[in-house]
Amino acid sequence: MRADEDSRGNGGTGPREGPAHSTVGGFLAELRGLFPSALVDDAGWERLLALARRLPISVTDNRFGFEFDLCDPKPAADFCVAPSPGSRLAEFYVRQGEVAPLESPQAALGAFLAEQSSNPRALLAQGEGGVLLEYDLAGISSDQPAPPGIFIVPRDVPESSRQRELHGDPELLAAGLWAAAGWTPDEAILRQMQRIYSLLHPNAGVFQAGILPGRPQRAIRLIIGAEPGAGAIEMLERLGWSGSPADVTAVCESLAGLTSQTVSLSIDVTAQGISPRLGLEFFRPAAWHELDRAGWGRLIDRLEERSWCLPEKARGLKAWPRVEQVFDATGVYRIQQSINHVKVVVDRGTIAAKAYAGTIVLQAI
Repeated sequence: MRADEDSRGNGGTGPREGPAHSTVGGFLAELRGLFPSALVDDAGWERLLALARRLPISVTDNRFGFEFDLCDPKPAADFCVAPSPGSRLAEFYVRQGEVAPLESPQAALGAFLAEQSSNPRALLAQGEGGVLLEYDLAGISSDQPAPPGIFIVPRDVPESSRQRELHGDPELLAAGLWAAAGWTPDEAILRQMQRIYSLLHPNAGVFQAGILPGRPQRAIRLIIGAEPGAGAIEMLERLGWSGSPADVTAVCESLAGLTSQTVSLSIDVTAQGISPRLGLEFFRPAAWHELDRAGWGRLIDRLEERSWCLPEKARGLKAWPRVEQVFDATGVYRIQQSINHVKVVVDRGTIAAKAYAGTIVLQAI
């Protein structure tokens, strides 16, 4: 069993044996002890399993992940999977879309993924990018989960690649995301995206973008790289963000020395412009698969000190990075859990943090 596309370069394609379960929910059910109760309580666990039992075991072909709201006293996790075009998991969504109602989000997503693997002129046809699906589970009925958020993400590719071209062209990017969500194109949002692109510095760019069909706000989310502190403030002022620069400065200064030298600005582009809600995404100067317990521990402590993370969530998150072995009928597997990044959300006077954690399943040799 392989890790995600960034660690192996193959995107999880091709049939193979995996854990002895037909759904990822059956596999996760045996791993309850790896999830700190401060991050996922029993109610949150049942909600997670209810979704995971609807998804195939091929979720574990690639890295999959969880989002933890560090200020929400209710311990629950959102779920993220990676159906790279042409992978077994992508084929699952394609088949699901073929039997779904024609105008449904499932049909749109399935058609989008089918296009990526069958049309050589499709956005991701050259294998230079991937797709992430994010399922909101906190506060959502387990009987009727909302359609997932859909994100187009790059691999490490040359500047001349189609994937760079995609993220450098707002028309292509918007058209792809609207098709994936089954939305009618919105000219007002496109004009706002064109305005934002025209204001970006030559050395800045959009390196990830998404659409959230399960949420009430109609928007496209752009993730833009910037320098922390003054660099982020200058970028936001250029783009016309209406929030408080002092809040952004406070966050960047509080985390200085604990994160890498860049910050990612997560902005929602609506027909009216940029939403007041802003996400500041911070990474550690370590590879995603490195546990880096001490480094993450210091960063989590700082979030707790600033009241952007509840004490019990801090304890749970510190316990997340680990490597364990599990056994089933098909063999021995190594489960590796790591933290990918944290996002500090600034929204009209409130500041709160979220953590994004990943899991990979590798067959022991």
